[in-house]
Amino acid sequence: MRIELFKTKTENRRVRRLYLLGNPNVGKSTVFNGMTGLKQHTGNWSGKTVDAAGGKYTYNGIEYCLTDLPGTHSVDSDLSEERVAGGEMRSAASGAVTLIIADASALKRGVALALEFIEETRGGAILCVNFCDIAAEKGINIDFGRLSSLLGIPVTGITAKHGADIKRLKALIDNEFDKIISSVPQRGEKRQPAERLKAAEKIVSECVSAPRLEGGLTLKIDRLLTSGAVGIPVMIAFLGMILWLTIRGANYPSELLSRFFGFLKPYIAAPLQHPAVPSFIRGMIMDGVYDTVTWIVAVMLPPMAIFFPLFTLLEDAGFLPRIAFNLDKCYARCGMSGKQCLTQCMGLGCNAVGVCGCRIMPGEKQRAVAVITNSFIPCNGRFAILISLSAIFVGGVAPGAPQGLVPMLCVLGLICLAAAATWGVSRVLTKTLFKDNSQTFALELPEYRRPEIIKTLGVSLVSRTLRIVGRALLVSAPTGAAVWLLANITIGGLPLLTHISRFFDPFGRFIGVDGFIILAFILSLPANEITLPILVMGYTAAGTMTDAGNLETLRQVFEANGWTIVTAVNMMLLTLFHWPCATTLMTIYHETKSRNVLALSFLTPCFVGIILCLFVKWSSVLLKLII
Repeated sequence: MRIELFKTKTENRRVRRLYLLGNPNVGKSTVFNGMTGLKQHTGNWSGKTVDAAGGKYTYNGIEYCLTDLPGTHSVDSDLSEERVAGGEMRSAASGAVTLIIADASALKRGVALALEFIEETRGGAILCVNFCDIAAEKGINIDFGRLSSLLGIPVTGITAKHGADIKRLKALIDNEFDKIISSVPQRGEKRQPAERLKAAEKIVSECVSAPRLEGGLTLKIDRLLTSGAVGIPVMIAFLGMILWLTIRGANYPSELLSRFFGFLKPYIAAPLQHPAVPSFIRGMIMDGVYDTVTWIVAVMLPPMAIFFPLFTLLEDAGFLPRIAFNLDKCYARCGMSGKQCLTQCMGLGCNAVGVCGCRIMPGEKQRAVAVITNSFIPCNGRFAILISLSAIFVGGVAPGAPQGLVPMLCVLGLICLAAAATWGVSRVLTKTLFKDNSQTFALELPEYRRPEIIKTLGVSLVSRTLRIVGRALLVSAPTGAAVWLLANITIGGLPLLTHISRFFDPFGRFIGVDGFIILAFILSLPANEITLPILVMGYTAAGTMTDAGNLETLRQVFEANGWTIVTAVNMMLLTLFHWPCATTLMTIYHETKSRNVLALSFLTPCFVGIILCLFVKWSSVLLKLII
């Protein structure tokens, strides 16, 4: 599938077409961003780009339309994400130039892809050798002239994050475009992949000189991090540290934001005190919309603003592929590949993004299973709920423990439970409805890189935290108004919200929660972030919110409505395992075009959540009887 982000008018201006092709994790998206000025998300692991994205730029009065293709190891591949690149290359008409991006530290793979491109297509090409700065640090020297002569296409070395190199690349394209088009190399004899790799190795040996490395710090680190005995505990420790910093760091800014919004409320409400404004309008705007929106900002924004920048730094350093490598055996036992771990890491930000990322799965059946189970991993909106509830109800279990340690262990345990549920459900699905005997898994471990901290923090705050909070606010404003109306329109002396919650109460009590909790999950279908605001509004007698940023106040509200530790645990379990939000459901159908996959994606997490809640409830009942 191709995403066209550009529209050009060719009547009065000259237009040239460019493609970006390359192995995964060679910096194509960085080149794309540098040339077009767009902000396509980049990351230090393969599969980050899963679809073709387009942009354009103008140079010397000529408009260039640029298409960034997903990373691929081959133009002729059966892997779903690589078919996008191969399909684009095969359908590209003559007259386009392809920029083949290669990694200077692993040039053989890039040269092999360039050879295949020359053999399989009739398009012109330029080989852009990226990460030349890293190669220089390693003492790697490349004879670009010799490499160009052997391949028969122009070759240039760049460091894509340097603006000067991007300008030089644009100048090269401008100067050489027509010449490249008019002198496309003749298609050679098509070689087998093993033969092509040998040819690439021979070419690289003639053009590249590098010090012989018997080992090194990176190799020693990788031997540790890719061993199950050390790697998995280290990765869990890293995630635990991020969660602990999030929990410890979020309380104070949440409190400040809550006080700030409480201070502003009388001033914002002042114009609504006019006699011409009906009281129900005033209440709906201030006690419904304003309180719900500020609740999300005060309680949800701080943990997301801390967690996602820290997680992005871990991602950009190159740790995520190593997590997938370590867990590959676990996924393999379930009939899946370690790439599913990467799609779930995408889901930590937004499950809709994780569903799109499932295109990197090898095979349609594995992709369907990855889509169905992606919502098991909590997205950003559910993370904030888990952190708040664990701080309220679990934080005091061990009074002598460091502040934030017990809630961190609780959230970490829930994430491990989500992973275990993913493996269990994946195994059931791959042995029954989505049985697939093919086992294909290719995952490269990228170089460790120093994250660009300022840039990474800025991108993660804008592209993840603020964008997703903004989406939640757009959804929460009308939902807050609707819930306020339900909480303030009475029938028989009771609010409509109470009548509806009583309908769900028997089922809620059966699984260890109550009707208000079930109703809150139903009404928060548009966005998970608004589950707790709806619940608190339903619990308060006047149908208004309380001091949102004060966790102690929330504890009092919940305990006044009969919450116990069992209720809190089951609420967290349902937060983990319930239907995906509306955005994710729409994305699932758009990606799969399958009503069966959509139905399973909706029902499967609900089934798991109900089973776990029943287990917790009746285990607590049995424990009380024994004691």
